[in-house]
Amino acid sequence: MQQKVPHNQYDLTFKRLFQFKEVFLNFLRSNINREWVNRIDAESLEFIDRSFIKDEFVEKEADVIYRARLEDTDIYFYVLIEPQSTADKSMPRRLFEYMSLVWKRHMEEKADELLPPIVPIVLYNGRSSWNIPTQIFKGFDIFKDDMFNYILVDVNRLDDERLKSRLDLLSIILYLEKSRRNAEEFVEKLREVSEYVCKLPQSQLKVFCSWLLRIVKPQVREEMKSRIDELLKKIEAEGVEDVGEFIFNVQQLIQEYYKEAEEKGKEKGYEEGIQEGIQKGIQEGIRRKEEEIVRRLIQKGFDDNFIAEATGVEIERIKKIREEYTKYS
Repeated sequence: MQQKVPHNQYDLTFKRLFQFKEVFLNFLRSNINREWVNRIDAESLEFIDRSFIKDEFVEKEADVIYRARLEDTDIYFYVLIEPQSTADKSMPRRLFEYMSLVWKRHMEEKADELLPPIVPIVLYNGRSSWNIPTQIFKGFDIFKDDMFNYILVDVNRLDDERLKSRLDLLSIILYLEKSRRNAEEFVEKLREVSEYVCKLPQSQLKVFCSWLLRIVKPQVREEMKSRIDELLKKIEAEGVEDVGEFIFNVQQLIQEYYKEAEEKGKEKGYEEGIQEGIQKGIQEGIRRKEEEIVRRLIQKGFDDNFIAEATGVEIERIKKIREEYTKYS
C-alpha cells in the first residue's frame, strides 16, 4: 500500500531533511543532552522506511524512524513531527502505541533478542507552549527500576519455611508445587498442610482440590482418569464435603502409582540386566575366537602387521597375545 504524502509542507520539509544522516545526527547531538549520544556509531545510522511498520501506522502521521548501533545494541529513534498549533494531551499514549509497533516489527526480524531501546522525540512548532508531561508512564519515578525489568519469582528457589508461615491458598500450592516431581516428598508435604487446607473457605477449597486432581491425573492408571474428570466436575458444581478424606484418597493414589512404577522399574531393570549379560557373553565369545585365530597365525609364522590386516585385531593386542604365546610355548 502506497503512503500518502502529508499535506502540511512543514512536515514534508522536515521529513526530507531528516533523510540526510548527517542532518539527523547533528539534530540528535544538538537536542539530546545525554552522554551516550556521542557514542552512536555514525556509520550504522539507517533511515527506516515506513513500510518497516507495514500499514499499521496511522497514515496521517508525519514521522521519521532511524535505527543505529550503540556498541552492541540496536537503538531506534522515533520522531513525530507534530503539526498541530496546540499540544495534544494524548501524545504519551500515541507515542507508546507507535513504539509498540516498532518493537513488534523488530521482534519479527530478530525474535531471539530482547526489546531494543526506542527514543521517542516530538518535533513541535505550535503557537502555544508545550504543557504536556514528557513522561509516558505515570509513577515512573517510583517504578522506573521495575517497569523495564520483569520480576522473576522462581518457585524452586522459594523458601519452604516462609511459604508455610503464610498459610494462604497460594503459599500452600507453591509449597506443594516445589515437590510435585518427588512423590514421597509431595505426599509428606500434603500431610503437613492438610490441617490448614481444611480451614480454607469453600470457594478456595474448590480451587485447591481441582488443582490437586490435575496434578495427580497424569500419574494414575488410564482407567482412573475418567473418574478424576468426574470428581473435577463434581467439585466445580458442589464443592468438597470431607476435605480430610479427599486429601487422604489423593495421597493413596499418588503412593499407589509410584509403587507400581517402582515395581515396573525393577522388572525392567531385571530384564535389561539379562539382556546386558547376554550381550557381554556374546562379546566375550567373539574376543576369545579372535585370540584363537591370532595364535594360529602366529604359530604359522606370520608377522604382526599381516595378522592385524587379515583379522582387524589391533596391533597392540596382537603383540600382547604374541608375548603370552612366546612365554608359555
